[in-house]
Amino acid sequence: MLAFAWPWRDGNDGQGLAQRLGGSLCAGIGGHAGAAEIGGLHFAYRPLRSTAALSRSWRPAHLPSGRLVAFHGYIDNAPAIASELGTDTRDRSMLYGLAVERWGDETEQKVIGEYCAVVAEPDEFRVRLSRSPLRAPPLCYFYDGELAAVASVPRALFAAGVERRLNEAQVGDSALINFTDPEASWFEEIYRVPLGSVVELERGRKRQLRKVYDLLAMPDVSLASDADYIARAGELLDEGIRACLDGFRKPGATLSSGLDSPQVAVRTLRALPEGQRLPTFTFHPEQGFDGRCEPGKIADERPLVEAFAAMHPGLEPHFTANEGYEHDHRWTDFFHLMGGAPSGLCNMYVFHGLFSEAANQGCDVLLLAEWGNFTFSDKGDWGFVEYLLKGRWRQLWLALTRQPNQHRSLLWRFFARTILALLPNSLWRLVMKVAQPGRQSLLELMQPLSAEYREASGADRRLRESGILFERYQPWNRRHAQQMLFQNNDAETAEIYQAFEQMYDLPQRDPLAYRPFVEFCFGLPVEMFLRDGTMRWLAKEMAKGIMPEEQRKNRLNGRWDADWLLRVRRRRADYLAELDRLSGDERMAAMLDLPRLRAALENLPEETELDPQKYFGAEFAVPRGLLTARFVNYVEGRNQI
Repeated sequence: MLAFAWPWRDGNDGQGLAQRLGGSLCAGIGGHAGAAEIGGLHFAYRPLRSTAALSRSWRPAHLPSGRLVAFHGYIDNAPAIASELGTDTRDRSMLYGLAVERWGDETEQKVIGEYCAVVAEPDEFRVRLSRSPLRAPPLCYFYDGELAAVASVPRALFAAGVERRLNEAQVGDSALINFTDPEASWFEEIYRVPLGSVVELERGRKRQLRKVYDLLAMPDVSLASDADYIARAGELLDEGIRACLDGFRKPGATLSSGLDSPQVAVRTLRALPEGQRLPTFTFHPEQGFDGRCEPGKIADERPLVEAFAAMHPGLEPHFTANEGYEHDHRWTDFFHLMGGAPSGLCNMYVFHGLFSEAANQGCDVLLLAEWGNFTFSDKGDWGFVEYLLKGRWRQLWLALTRQPNQHRSLLWRFFARTILALLPNSLWRLVMKVAQPGRQSLLELMQPLSAEYREASGADRRLRESGILFERYQPWNRRHAQQMLFQNNDAETAEIYQAFEQMYDLPQRDPLAYRPFVEFCFGLPVEMFLRDGTMRWLAKEMAKGIMPEEQRKNRLNGRWDADWLLRVRRRRADYLAELDRLSGDERMAAMLDLPRLRAALENLPEETELDPQKYFGAEFAVPRGLLTARFVNYVEGRNQI
């Protein structure tokens, strides 16, 4: 993590500021941070696995031009960049700074990796902030006429003297799962640098934001044969895995029963030195789970994972039921480590078991597979409309007739998958009301706010203006599908993962987010994803021979948080008592729909409910309400409730 502060005002030397920045980066997690003051510019840097010796020797890169550079993250194509610049790869800050001097805003097109960076120009009173496309460590900043302050975490900005004031708009937007403002943070006058963007700060001028990378502008990919597509995807995925392993000696990998993480695991195993085993980590329900699960889902992936691991003796499978964890596990730590409380945090508790076990096994990096559904494992949902509009009748017929769990008539499936997908949101809502009378929207069921607060705070208005319909994913072509996938940005996933890294002293990377692989997949034609009625066609073809056929052809999706009822039930008394305390606070009682949250807890089913209309309140709205209240109280110091 990095931090930077530059008092603009003449005569303000910021004595001790660099050390305060370094101390803030270590606050709550320990370790060592390097700190440096150079001509009134203050820098601090804490690598995830820090040592006193490294920290003492750390300095920002000082370019021949006089620019100062602090860099945090990875450059996957560092040798190629260094060769083109005529330098070496030892100092990533120097390498990135020289790239910026050579290519300016084209740097983010050329440099492949996951990073954030600060480039300061002392003579011009100018600072350039950047984050890599697709995935990157967080970077936030404060800027006014007296100070520019930048950091990987908001707590470092507060150490620089920035006032900590809650951004009420972010509270409401997060509760409604609206993350469409990529600059918004949880604090007033603190902004986030969006992915694939550059922010320029200059004394006496307004900040400038420039989007320097557009994932949706990828060109079409056209190869001679299916075999060529499959081979090229495999080559790029292997390349991405090697890039993610660079600099690490003992990787571990998350592993599910799906199509994505198993391929990452097998290809990672092949990339390791001969004889080295790969630890894998899988979560499953706690003992006492009743086994009930919605149609089309699989609750316990352990049996399939065990069968897969048996095919690959080099894998070393580990399993965790996250025993004793509930949805609110270590929330207060998250508030400090990430400076926020995005709504998705409520269902991320399963990662505690994965990170904890990987750390216990001595892994020095944990490989994820989060980007699979965005890339080679996309379902190709837009194919229904595309096949209709292009008159590809056979493919449309097969797509409509070969999907699993289809209980509606063929005519309804045709209408729902094609005509309904082309309707504007207003007409779509009307059709859904007629087709499903009495059904509440899933967002209404899972959000915790009162109607009055949503209206008064502007959260409802901002959600309408965003154009997002939470439960509607009906794309009509590839670009529209990709736009819909990322319309809510990353929902602060970067901040969440960085917090896990701090908690467990363990970095994470995702080879499926390797940019050349992503760009290749984003240019593929629809038949690579939906062909002859088979969804995820490319991923399934790539999986041939590396997993049991039962798994390769499995159409069930893993059920995240399957044992939610067990976990909520054992905390019901605590949660009800907390809601009672909140009801006695005027601010909380106005913000949250406390009667509805209480009713959801009081009416917990005896067995796992399968109807979202009946269980979304208990599984989603209650944790989100408690998360919202606790973060507001944390920021405002309202410990009495």
